[in-house]
Amino acid sequence: MNRPASSKFVPGLPADDDIDTQTNSSTPNSVKIYDGVADCAMNDADTIKNVKIRAKDLAQEKLLNKLADYVDGFLRDRLLTFPDDEIFSIANEIYHITDVKYNTFDSDDNLMIRATVLAQVDDNDIMNCLVRFFKERTDLKSQNEALRKENETLHAEIDDLKCQIEVLSNLAKNKRQIEVLSNLAKIKLDEGYRFFDKGNNTAAIKLYDEAIELNPNDVEAYIKRGDAYTNLPDSEKAIQDYDKAIEL
Repeated sequence: MNRPASSKFVPGLPADDDIDTQTNSSTPNSVKIYDGVADCAMNDADTIKNVKIRAKDLAQEKLLNKLADYVDGFLRDRLLTFPDDEIFSIANEIYHITDVKYNTFDSDDNLMIRATVLAQVDDNDIMNCLVRFFKERTDLKSQNEALRKENETLHAEIDDLKCQIEVLSNLAKNKRQIEVLSNLAKIKLDEGYRFFDKGNNTAAIKLYDEAIELNPNDVEAYIKRGDAYTNLPDSEKAIQDYDKAIEL
């Protein structure tokens, strides 16, 4: 794995001659020193600078693999098991490059450049990563719980809206049905009145009955049927119809 350009340690490329920098041997017990070594061959189209860059990248990748193994063991010793990608993420975050060395040698008529990347790892940094990891996971859990509650509220509002839409739809359907029935009742009422006008009260009452069945709240239908009952004469039924008209 190659470190990005924003690595914690980005030294200037050393001169073409070998580099041998003394490192501090007095390190705390929590600090471990690791290295990564890689060889790269130089061809005719290469420059020493480019070969050094390739060798350093390969050495850093090998270093990171070693560090990942160490982090994995560190976690398992504490009964923690993390996925590989998270182990590499931790390893990539906690190491600090302390030195980069280059050596040149010949192999099979090719000039070889060996890069050695030295880095240190502090166990305290690993623990800090773990603390941050569990805090972030707790925060994420809280955020997910908040999102879940918001989703529940949203679904409840959607369900309520669906119910309102259904009620409005039913009201609209009922309104159309009432309009249709009212129109039919009006037709029956007009036909009944023609019979009433000709003195045929019995036929008129039959049509008024049908009109009231279609529209039980039609005041005019009760009044006209009361008039027809009055002409029969049937005062008791006439009074019932007039009373119903008053009630409505």
